Amino acid sequence: TTIPVVLFSGFFVNFNAIPSYLQWLTYLSYVRYGFEGAMLSVYGFGREKLHCSEAYCHFRTPSLFLKEMTMDQANFWVDVGALSAFFVFIRVISYLVLRFKLKMM
Repeated sequence: TTIPVVLFSGFFVNFNAIPSYLQWLTYLSYVRYGFEGAMLSVYGFGREKLHCSEAYCHFRTPSLFLKEMTMDQANFWVDVGALSAFFVFIRVISYLVLRFKLKMM
């Protein structure tokens, strides 16, 4: 179950490269929200231009990098909320499964 979660996270395959009939699966990947949140926290929030040692630097502006990764429309707080919801959901499911297992004993 880990491979689909990572494949649809946008880490290895860009969101634009995923076929349109499978793009809804990206919303079920908790790795997507973690990766997207990390990218936004590093390159988002109006970050100043990056320093480059070469004359030409394609990713001098962080917003261009986010656009290249198709994360320019992403929202950091949506990612935080989704990760929190995953956390609560997994805790509740774990509690219910353990409670059910104890009842069966």
